[in-house]
Amino acid sequence: MKTALFTAGISKFPIDKAFELAAKYHYDAIEIGGFRPHAFPLDIVNGGDSKIVALSQQYELPIISYAPENTGSPYSLVFEDAHLNQESLEYFKKSLDAAKLIGSKYCMFACNHPGYGRNKEDVKHLFIQNMKVLAKHAEEIGQTVILEPVTPYEGTILVTSDDLLWAVNEVNSPMVKGMLDLACPLIAREPVIEYFHKLGKNICHIHFIDAMIDSEDHLIPGDGQMDFPGIVRMLKEVGYDGYLSLELFSRYETEPEFAAARGIKVIHLLLEAKE
Repeated sequence: MKTALFTAGISKFPIDKAFELAAKYHYDAIEIGGFRPHAFPLDIVNGGDSKIVALSQQYELPIISYAPENTGSPYSLVFEDAHLNQESLEYFKKSLDAAKLIGSKYCMFACNHPGYGRNKEDVKHLFIQNMKVLAKHAEEIGQTVILEPVTPYEGTILVTSDDLLWAVNEVNSPMVKGMLDLACPLIAREPVIEYFHKLGKNICHIHFIDAMIDSEDHLIPGDGQMDFPGIVRMLKEVGYDGYLSLELFSRYETEPEFAAARGIKVIHLLLEAKE
């Protein structure tokens, strides 16, 4: 297993800082959040890719994943309004183009909260129809998509391993896989290994973070309630060989260097621990 640093936790600094820290503390790769001013999809496709590619080459850090803004404002995969839905689809197509331009292995999509007062089956149908459109575009340009479940605090459609299995099967594209954010099984009250029992090698990426049962905050392993020696042992047993990406925000954002340094040290100690 290799390590990655997610730039979302360094969003109050220039993107150069994220690459600098990832290289300084010997992460194996970087994961880029597609937010302004760092790496917004529409900026990347209009020439912004050159700086990111240059930073990746300068620091010898491959880009493992690109995560465009998709939390519902201003773009969503489940807008009921037809105009907003079409505008969002064009944005997500550009996100796939952006991921391809910067050489990211994956482009990560999630399903935000659809809003109250809607029929859940209608929302699920809309999500799958939209994802099929995006999967076709992904196939045309050769860009792999990974779907990320969110916590029940953030959404209702894609929050469990069963939801992820359903979505991957319904979209039915060789370019659409799954990933795991460790906060999700904790808060949804299911075993982490369920993701691997159900999706196997289709789990391609992990946000390797700790959490508390009553909060979506993402923490350095050991700062929350999870059994990380047990999680690492399980990952080794199932043969997971993807990246462990440290996705931090909120309490660490004013001192991202301290968090990046401590985070990688904790992860290495977990990976190197004797059984």
